[in-house]
Amino acid sequence: MDVLETNKNVYKRWAANKLEAFTANINDLLVEISNPKHPSNAEIGKIKGIMESYNIVFYEFSKPNSENTKNSLIRLLNSLEITDFAQDSKSDANGVTPIGVNPDSNSEEEYIPYTDKSLNWHTDGYYNQADETIYSWLLHCSRSALNGGVNSFIDHEIAYILFNELTNKINSLMSQDAYIIPENKKNGRKEIKSYVFSYNNPYKKLHMKFTMREKNIIWNQNDNEAIQILKSIIENNNDYKIKYKLKPNQGVITNNVIHSRTAFTNDINHHRLIYRIRSKQRINL
Repeated sequence: MDVLETNKNVYKRWAANKLEAFTANINDLLVEISNPKHPSNAEIGKIKGIMESYNIVFYEFSKPNSENTKNSLIRLLNSLEITDFAQDSKSDANGVTPIGVNPDSNSEEEYIPYTDKSLNWHTDGYYNQADETIYSWLLHCSRSALNGGVNSFIDHEIAYILFNELTNKINSLMSQDAYIIPENKKNGRKEIKSYVFSYNNPYKKLHMKFTMREKNIIWNQNDNEAIQILKSIIENNNDYKIKYKLKPNQGVITNNVIHSRTAFTNDINHHRLIYRIRSKQRINL
């Protein structure tokens, strides 16, 4: 709810209800899916209900079909009316990206998500042009790591509320040049300017673009105080964080909430493999 455009009392009620309803209990956020090939109407309804309140939902395939996991993930998202999948250099023709550690790759040249290193707080697609905006994504665990690989999540709407409680500088983070990602000639990516928070999208819902990275990003100097407040909230406020290590056959779907990942350790029997699907559509409810 746009604090700049909404009646103050209406905004305050929305914000209070949002914070009061928060839960970090995975059992409150988990939906069991009996048949991954054909999620039932009741299962889809429960997913949508949880998503509407929290922008995140966890699921578990109770009877997985390992040979067709990717197809099951596509069907699940299709059941949520998500069809416009984003492609990247590592995804297949359907937009499914396997995320794991390649022992033969040069770890110094590999992007952090494809290593066993920790992954700092970010939203997906913060480096994308406007017409490639990521509004939702799915992570599905095929194999978990021996140790580590724990994900943490913060609903971007809650980060927005907590920011507004501390300062009236939200307008700074809604400007179209709150940050710049410089041109990357190596991969052909052009310079990107972007907001941190915005309602200017087809859904008229809060969308966030953010990264905790320090390199290859230029924050607008006029917004420096605001961005430091936001970073402090994300790093230090533990009251509204969800932490969970996905188990095999479990996954998470979000409307691109802020998230991070701890470092992890593999061994011969535990080699972490996560499937990711990103979409240019929001799970709109």
